[in-house]
Amino acid sequence: MKTINEIFKNKPELLQQDEVKELLEQFKIQFQAMKMKHSRYWNKVTDLVMNSELFVTKGIACENVVKKINNISFEIDNDDVDI
Repeated sequence: MKTINEIFKNKPELLQQDEVKELLEQFKIQFQAMKMKHSRYWNKVTDLVMNSELFVTKGIACENVVKKINNISFEIDNDDVDI
């Protein structure tokens, strides 16, 4: 994937236009939000798996872990999953 400078190499003056600046800023904001959502998802899944009976004596039953991962994966606003 090209960098911003590579994309605008032939017309660097475009980077000074307000619309382009705004577009780049919005891309950055949306990318960071997506990145955080992805990170939170994997943190939750990892917490569940690491606290399962596969890794912890008397941990969460694997069946329950799979159900909770399913809930995290397919329910849109499911930010509070109990471990």
